[in-house]
Amino acid sequence: MTAATTHDVQMRWQDLDALGHVNHNVVLTYLEEGRDAFLGARGIGRDNYVVGGCSITYLAEIEPGQGLVTVECGVSELGDSSVRTSERVLGPDGEVLVEAEFALVLWDPDSRGSRPITAAERSALSEGSGEG
Repeated sequence: MTAATTHDVQMRWQDLDALGHVNHNVVLTYLEEGRDAFLGARGIGRDNYVVGGCSITYLAEIEPGQGLVTVECGVSELGDSSVRTSERVLGPDGEVLVEAEFALVLWDPDSRGSRPITAAERSALSEGSGEG
């Protein structure tokens, strides 16, 4: 797996639901923000990929008193035109609150379809993994 990087996300009051914790749908936004930071740092912008699938396990509540949460993101698998990421949301004390996996497909906006991962993208996404 690529060495994971982290991105802090500030919770907002509107993220809470009637039960007083962060709504499960909002967690997807937190993960997206962390993933976008991870990929953007590697030269892959939001318009270069689409989400093909995801799996999320909610392990604990995310409560308003926690303030900041940390999203951890790394690449677990590289295909010809796809990337699988392993992601986690951590509380301020490092407790794992959410675990997720995303299947991302590299996207060509002109053809409106998938495209191969370029050599430069593969190198950037393999950084720290021992792959290449």
